[in-house]
Amino acid sequence: MTAPPDGTAQWIARSMRMNGLPMTLKAFQSRLSPDAVLAHYESVLKTSGSHETRRLSRSPWQVLTFKSRDHLISVHARAVSAGSEGTILVSPALEAAALRMRTQFPRPPTARLVNLQQYDDAGMASEHISLSSERGPFVEAQAFSQLLIRNGWTMIDTRPTHQMHRGFVLQAQREAEQALLVIMPDAARASGTAIVITWKKS
Repeated sequence: MTAPPDGTAQWIARSMRMNGLPMTLKAFQSRLSPDAVLAHYESVLKTSGSHETRRLSRSPWQVLTFKSRDHLISVHARAVSAGSEGTILVSPALEAAALRMRTQFPRPPTARLVNLQQYDDAGMASEHISLSSERGPFVEAQAFSQLLIRNGWTMIDTRPTHQMHRGFVLQAQREAEQALLVIMPDAARASGTAIVITWKKS
C-alpha cells in the first residue's frame, strides 16, 4: 500500500510477527482528513477486486479493514493539526488455528505467554514479549535471574522500579544479545505479575 494523497509513508516494520501472524506495518501522514484518507483507500481496494471492506470508529481513530482471500489490510487514521496520521497494516489471511506464539527466550514455567511481537528488519532481529504469572514480582524476578544465568546470560543490572511499588527491572546480556525485563504487579490481578521483555537478538 502506497502513501495517501498529499501525504508520505514510512516503514515501521518490513517484517514482523504479531502472536505468530506475519505482517508489515507503515506509518503515514497526510494533509487530508481521516475520512478522506479512508475514502481513498476504500476506493483503491474496491477497484482492486476486494471481497469485504468495513469502516468503524474507535475514538480517536477511524478504521478501514479489508479482507480478501489472500490478505488482511487495516488502515487506522486520526486527526492532527496538519490533517491526519495513521498506520497501514498488511498480513496474510491465515486461519487462527495455524498461528502459534513461540519464543526461545528463557522463562520459568510459571510465566505464561500473553503477547508476542517479533521483528526482523535489515538483519536486526528482536522480540517484544508480554507474560503473566500467578506468583509475585519478587519471586518471578529471582526466577528469571537464576534461569538466565543458567542459560549463559550475564546480569548487568537488577533494581527496583522507581515509578511502581514492588516492581523490578532486570538487564541481561549474552554475547551480542541484550534483554530488558520489567517485572511488575499485574494491574488486573492484585496477587499476579505482569512481565514485559524487550529482547534484542542481533
